[in-house]
Amino acid sequence: MADATDSQDRPSRSGLWLTVALAAFAALLGSFNGLGRLDQVFYDRAVMMTGRAPDPGIMIVAIDDASIDALGRWPWRRAIHAALLDRLSGARAVGVDLIFAEPDTTNPGDDLILADSIRRNGRTVLPVVLDRLRNPTAIGLPIPALATAAASTGFINALIDPDGVVREAELTTQFAGDRRNHMAISMLEVGGESAQAQRLLERADSQGRILIPYSGPPAHTRTVSYLSVLRGDLPPEELRGKYVLVGAWATGLGDNYPTPVSHDVSGISGVEIVANILQAARADIAYQRPPSWGNALFAVLPVLLACLALWRLSPKQALLVSIALVAGIVLAAWLLLAYGYLWFAPTAALAGVALCYPLWSWRSQEAALRYMDNELRRLQREYPPILNEARVQSAGPTASLESRVGELRRALERVRNLRRFLADGLDGMPDATLVFDQEGRMRFRNQAAILYFQRLGIRPPRVGGPAAHLLEKTISDEAARLRVAKALSGQHPAEAASPWSAGLEVRDHAGRDLILKCVPIHTAEGNFAGTVATLTDISRIRQAERQREETLRFISHDMRAPQSSILALVEMTRDAEAPDNQNGTLKRIAMLANRTLRLVDDFVHLTRAESMAIGSAELDLGSLLQDGVDDFWASASQRNLVLEVTTPLPAAYTRGDQTLLMRALCNLIDNAVKYSPAGTRIDCGIEEEPGFWRVSVRDQGQGIAAEDIARLFEPFSRVGVERRGDVGGAGLGLAFVRTVAERHGGSVEVRSEPGAGSVFTLRLPRA
Repeated sequence: MADATDSQDRPSRSGLWLTVALAAFAALLGSFNGLGRLDQVFYDRAVMMTGRAPDPGIMIVAIDDASIDALGRWPWRRAIHAALLDRLSGARAVGVDLIFAEPDTTNPGDDLILADSIRRNGRTVLPVVLDRLRNPTAIGLPIPALATAAASTGFINALIDPDGVVREAELTTQFAGDRRNHMAISMLEVGGESAQAQRLLERADSQGRILIPYSGPPAHTRTVSYLSVLRGDLPPEELRGKYVLVGAWATGLGDNYPTPVSHDVSGISGVEIVANILQAARADIAYQRPPSWGNALFAVLPVLLACLALWRLSPKQALLVSIALVAGIVLAAWLLLAYGYLWFAPTAALAGVALCYPLWSWRSQEAALRYMDNELRRLQREYPPILNEARVQSAGPTASLESRVGELRRALERVRNLRRFLADGLDGMPDATLVFDQEGRMRFRNQAAILYFQRLGIRPPRVGGPAAHLLEKTISDEAARLRVAKALSGQHPAEAASPWSAGLEVRDHAGRDLILKCVPIHTAEGNFAGTVATLTDISRIRQAERQREETLRFISHDMRAPQSSILALVEMTRDAEAPDNQNGTLKRIAMLANRTLRLVDDFVHLTRAESMAIGSAELDLGSLLQDGVDDFWASASQRNLVLEVTTPLPAAYTRGDQTLLMRALCNLIDNAVKYSPAGTRIDCGIEEEPGFWRVSVRDQGQGIAAEDIARLFEPFSRVGVERRGDVGGAGLGLAFVRTVAERHGGSVEVRSEPGAGSVFTLRLPRA
């Protein structure tokens, strides 16, 4: 049982440790919150799939190729920009994504014209370019005249990942002791939407960064030509209340950056990146990364689900679940980004789930192969080859799966041969034999059982039929049917008196006497699995027993009567005045007649002791021994013998037949009285040993030679007659004692030495 339990628990423990290891591995990878290029690819595809409609409140005035063609080569005079700003007087805020870091030396007056226009507009935000966002230095501040006239400034630096893609934006940084905001934040503050700007800043991480929630591909935001606005082609109503961004768009002009939404084109302009951040703030959207523990948990949960599926489901189902989990991880990452605005990097979870199936399959295969090897060795140990089969060779630890399958195929062939061997053996049994399962339904039957039920005149039992219906057709006694039904259902298997440990004699409807024996079947783990029942026809045996009883009655009566008559005639014809030779002849005839009577009595008692049913009454051996001593005290006194019981006698209780035990004790005492010389002593006593009582009769006779002890208890054996004198025994008394002892589960022993007396001991079980 310990081996079976260990073999079952070992795969469970290994599966638990593997689950813990895979979960820890996934958690470790997930805590990095992204695994480089692979997670970036997933993120870029997810952002492309989360597009939104452009914000109608945001407009880009693009310095496009048409404007360059009409207004001349770049850079233009700043007076032209001043004219454009005058056209944008109705906008909520104007962000000019153009660098004015140096005075205009060609047209010095244009700086004042542009400053006056900015001042008149009152809502213009000018850009600032910082050298580094960490510990920045200014390299692109507007000239003082323009900076003083502007409503605000904001930096336009782009955060570029190692692969050259802009996925993040830093919304605020510290510069010259002041807090500098991104241009989009400054425009919101100028446009009167400081609350939206503040919410966006609160969503940023500890470094003030967010993942830019791009609303669509390049040119997704509404864009109008610089030239058309300058000419007045766009009605003022189209500009009123909108956030207007002015930036370069023409070919070879301005800054273009690769982004998650621009993989199919060269990139997206910096002004459009600002527009996307501005739209995200107004829509209250900001993509964020979860804390490290959150992404670790996101990686661990699918791994645990995959291990649970692999533990509980079939390999095919587990593979489908694993594939579904891989798809589910990607889908969950996209849904969380699209609707929860959280980016859980999926690569750690995907790696964990991808490792689950091969590693778990390896563990399962190793466990299956180990179990297969153990069972093959167990089969080889418990079931030696039969029917000239080759012995199963256990595969080594380095054997391949195919070799182990071959060994299993041969082992199964042995099992099939064994089943056939058992089935043929069952059919070859002369007694009707039925095999029932733990629910009392018949599973096997032999040919003798089929013939028995056919002779009984009923239909042979079918496989799977209940035992109760079969018992009603067979056993006539209802009490016997109930006992057998309990045995077949596995109830009370430990009771000594139940059909499990002793045959039950029943009578069928045809009047035949049967011995019904029920023996339990157990699994290798010791659990009840069913019952084997045999029906043995003992009608002829019972008939022979009845004939034997008639013979014993004949011997006991018809042979005793002539001997009694002979003794009566001898007694009548004996005369004191008759010659001595005549009286001697009569005396000898009487002795022979008495010997014949004793022989008849001993033979009848021995035969009945061998065949009669033993009672199970509780008896006190001390009382029986005392009664036996009392019965022979007179004859012992006549021969000048001391016959006593060693006191005190213990309460020596045993179970058995009082008449047989009493006669066995009397035979031992009678022999001691017969063969003890006058003037000696006979001691009787009872001693205790573990589980047994020892009743001893000790005499001081001539003893028995060692060569005679071996055949002392054989019927008609009269050893040592020449030495001890012929006292008329028939040689059946000690055979009777041995038979009674063995029928009661005990034994009889003798210790003797010539000239030192003998000790006969009757050994009987304690009650």
